[in-house]
Amino acid sequence: MGNSNKDIVLAFLDASVRGDEEAMKDLLHPDVRVIEATALPYGGVVKGPDGFLNLIKRVFKTWEKTEVSVQQVIADGDHVVLLAEMTGRSRSTGKTFRMPIAEVWLLDSGKIKEVQPYYFDTKLLHDLHQESNE
Repeated sequence: MGNSNKDIVLAFLDASVRGDEEAMKDLLHPDVRVIEATALPYGGVVKGPDGFLNLIKRVFKTWEKTEVSVQQVIADGDHVVLLAEMTGRSRSTGKTFRMPIAEVWLLDSGKIKEVQPYYFDTKLLHDLHQESNE
């Protein structure tokens, strides 16, 4: 695999699927930050490689049977955009969701510096999470 920004993001995703946290950290900029929609249970800004890895764990623990299937990866300069579909289920109600998401990744000197996901329906995710906490 080459070292294009697209390849770097794909390598990160591959390491994530394998659960290889060291390989993931190697691809992250020391000042990496992830900006999640504030309406989500894991919303807000997280900083640093450890914060990013902990956020990934929180997302996948918030829902049951969570999956993100990447459908397309588009790269232009320092930006890489993932188009994907996220599925999962509320832990308490069993209600499922399926929605498109997009993630904008910013790279700096061959390292992932910022990730900003965009969910098609943050209200649905918020409401499902609220139901699971009632």
